[in-house]
Amino acid sequence: MKPIPKEDIQSLERDILFQVLDFFEQYHITYFTSGGTTLGAVRHEGFIPWDDDIDLYIPRADYNRMLQLATNRTIGKNIRIYKPGDKNYIYPFAKACNIHTRLNEQNVRHREQDIGVFIDLFPLDKFYDDPVRRNLLILHSKWLNSLLASASDQVNLSRKGSLRRLAKDTLRTLQKPLAKAIGISRLTRRIDALGRHTAKADCHLVGDLVWCNGGRDFYPAEHFAAGVPGTFEGRTIQNPIGYHSYLQKLYGDYMQLPPEDQRVMHGFTGWYLDETGETE
Repeated sequence: MKPIPKEDIQSLERDILFQVLDFFEQYHITYFTSGGTTLGAVRHEGFIPWDDDIDLYIPRADYNRMLQLATNRTIGKNIRIYKPGDKNYIYPFAKACNIHTRLNEQNVRHREQDIGVFIDLFPLDKFYDDPVRRNLLILHSKWLNSLLASASDQVNLSRKGSLRRLAKDTLRTLQKPLAKAIGISRLTRRIDALGRHTAKADCHLVGDLVWCNGGRDFYPAEHFAAGVPGTFEGRTIQNPIGYHSYLQKLYGDYMQLPPEDQRVMHGFTGWYLDETGETE
């Protein structure tokens, strides 16, 4: 088994990103940077130095088309896009993965799955304008994701011991029989179906519905009405046109560097595979 040096994770992710962008340009798929990737593009013109992931938003219609185009094929030279419902895949959103690697997240323990170094591809979904309907939608998404965590034996170890974490882990344990009965694939598809359903609604808010944490996950649709070119690791990339307001909501004074004790990497451990697809 040949481990991937930590300093190589960013370069592998950059290579995945560039192949995905080539694929998007070939098929005219709209996308935007998201979260720390937007911040990295604006503040650093690339990775946040201590960060080790890449996130993209893809408007729901283009996201669905992307999944159809990427089914049962490799894109670029070594990239596969995993989607909700794929065997042993535990996430309700897509990931573009290097098929010649395997990866574990050090702060998360979950059922084994065969994915490699990846970037995250989130659908950009609609949120209801009416606050009551919107809050019910968010609660629905969060509950289904809690069931998914129970079904996949997922435990976040990074905050183990806190009262909030203890309460969440207790709930996940209690609901595990129900979650196991439903199953991972059905849960990931059901969460994805929330976004497919709201796509038909007349809404003026958009955001991350399938991996939703609450009030910070939706924004005025005009923030994502178009892209504005930015630079990420030497390549032109599309930031949301409302990136300033978007980043302010997420990070406050986003051009200010955080204290050093808050500059935390996700903590990935990876391995290169040999030609047979097995770890060396």
